[in-house]
Amino acid sequence: MATKAMERPGKDDKKADTIVEVIVEEHAKLRSLFDRLEAIVEQDRDGRRSLWAETRKELLAHHEAEEESLFDTLVQTSKDARHESLHAISEHGEHKKLIEQMEDLSPDADDWEEKLAELRHDVFHHLEEEEEDVLPIVAEVLSKDEARTLAAKYREVHS
Repeated sequence: MATKAMERPGKDDKKADTIVEVIVEEHAKLRSLFDRLEAIVEQDRDGRRSLWAETRKELLAHHEAEEESLFDTLVQTSKDARHESLHAISEHGEHKKLIEQMEDLSPDADDWEEKLAELRHDVFHHLEEEEEDVLPIVAEVLSKDEARTLAAKYREVHS
């Protein structure tokens, strides 16, 4: 059993080593971006647009990297892993649809604000599901070496 793949980086670790560690770090970054975006005042239009562009870019890059590294591998390992992977990929599609709807609106519009709240809620729920349902499966089905290889692939796709 590959339980080592579930270990999180310690204080002294400089860089996440496994796909689990990378994803946990990326999830924290996404939560922080959404929290900052929610907190930014409406009067700071340029700041809001800039932070939205960064958040959007980071979320889409994260989804793409997960799909091309982790989920491409997991769907081939077990029935549970396949189910969870396909569910996560489906949720990625829902996030992309919301982002597309937001692109047609001004960040100053009430509709945009409502879409942002919906996206934030959906993304936070999604991240929690991945951490509770997907990452434990990763620890079960992947060796430490496989988890490291997927971390490298994730970084390559994400960059």
